[in-house]
Amino acid sequence: MDVLDYMERRFLAEVHEDFVDKLDAGLIETKNKQEALIDSYCEEILKRYPEWADLQVSVVAGAGFEPAAFRL
Repeated sequence: MDVLDYMERRFLAEVHEDFVDKLDAGLIETKNKQEALIDSYCEEILKRYPEWADLQVSVVAGAGFEPAAFRL
């Protein structure tokens, strides 16, 4: 495992622990509170990984994708 994998796993563990603590404390009961939590996570990610600021992601369907199941 290289250093970046270790750092990513550590960050995810910290976020998970933080999320569970906030869930137990009732700090994410409303939509506004949930959005505030997500915003704080986004800020933390950009502080730790500034190169991700302009990251763009594309999602492509894999084998077995059935467009008829997702009619819009």
